[in-house]
Amino acid sequence: MRDSFFEKYKTSEVTNTRRVINTPAPFTRSNFFYIQEAGYLKSLKPHLSRRSGLQSYLFLVILSGSGEVAYRDIPANTRASHGTSLSHKKTSADAGRRSPGSGKRAGSLITVPASPGDCFFLDCRGEYTHISSEDDPWELMWIHFYGPQADAYYTYFREQQSWHFHTSHLAELTAAIQSVIRFHEEPSDDTDLLTAQQIVNILTLICTETDKSGTAGSALSNKLKDILHYLDAHYTENISLDRLAEQFFISKYYLSREFKKEYGTTIVQYLLTKKITNAKELLRYSDSSIEEVARLCGIDDASYFNKIFKKMEGCTASEYRKRW
Repeated sequence: MRDSFFEKYKTSEVTNTRRVINTPAPFTRSNFFYIQEAGYLKSLKPHLSRRSGLQSYLFLVILSGSGEVAYRDIPANTRASHGTSLSHKKTSADAGRRSPGSGKRAGSLITVPASPGDCFFLDCRGEYTHISSEDDPWELMWIHFYGPQADAYYTYFREQQSWHFHTSHLAELTAAIQSVIRFHEEPSDDTDLLTAQQIVNILTLICTETDKSGTAGSALSNKLKDILHYLDAHYTENISLDRLAEQFFISKYYLSREFKKEYGTTIVQYLLTKKITNAKELLRYSDSSIEEVARLCGIDDASYFNKIFKKMEGCTASEYRKRW
């Protein structure tokens, strides 16, 4: 492996560059997010960089100019074997709703044009290349990072959108990278913690990016939100999939599939979670019996209630009440 993730640009190839390289201490490597490299450059000439097989994640922002980025993603199950998934909502990146780089067969090398405002979030175990255009060399910022939860965050992100995307948080993201560079140019005892904070900030901003899908996708998303709000208001009732499908004019099979994609859980599991959450409040803040708590949460069979409660909480309802 080379000493750095990005090629070292010659003086004749850039007008301005800042770059920091970091080797984390063992404690930081095991417990925190940390950078491997971060930087900024404005190039004068095209320069091809090609990487693969790096245990690193790259977040890249095009500030000006243009070029091309090509990427061959790794299978999600390969990534999942390296970390615990945080996924619980939105659609698969392969749905192709956000980027010209999405919707292609997994494993293929996909090339997309890069222009100002474009962002790229890549798992560097997969192959990627990037090159600035000759007529309009680019200006960019990047951060290579890793950490114990990096795989989970990336899996979460990719289930929401493509590796090539636009953001409404560009100013905040570039400010975060600038802060990371500054922390490592002027290190202190708090550099590792401050860096980890900025990486979490970057990940939070891009993982919670507002969906800007097309009209059809937005209409479905709005309908699913209406259904979710309905479930929130009526979860103590006996709600069937047939009832929801009829009330909201949607196929029950389509509803089941799209709800799971959007929220990462089934309708049945969502309802059970709401019931158990309510039960926990009643157990803590009321004198109701276990049977009454179950009934108030919409579960008439106390035995079934106790079975579900223990499965979800790891203890019985009575034990929960005593502990809390």
